[in-house]
Amino acid sequence: MSLVQSLVAFGLPSILTLALGYGGYKIISLMVPHNPTPLKISRFEAGNVPYGEGRLWFPLQYYGYLLMYVTIEPILILLFAIASAPLLGNFILFRNLMIIIGSFIVLIYPVMYYSITQINIIQNWELRQ
Repeated sequence: MSLVQSLVAFGLPSILTLALGYGGYKIISLMVPHNPTPLKISRFEAGNVPYGEGRLWFPLQYYGYLLMYVTIEPILILLFAIASAPLLGNFILFRNLMIIIGSFIVLIYPVMYYSITQINIIQNWELRQ
């Protein structure tokens, strides 16, 4: 299997999935009318119209750690699969797996950067009343 075949086998379905999902979103957003009213955009508490200030602000201090776990976990599963593959005598398999790992790292780097910046935001760690 050549490099072009492996790129088409992994890249084409992902590109088609993203294109179909975005196209479906755009078609649905064009079909559904967008008429925001004050009642539609207001928040509700247990189905009732709210009054006064909220009692407690919900802290999101562990959001960055959750993002880091969700992004690193698929790479670890892939590394376990690579560790069990017979790579010593098969350079083509090794090359294809390294291409997959490299593409994962390129795609995950922005998510990791965002999650680390979310962890360092002090306002997410304090409880507000």
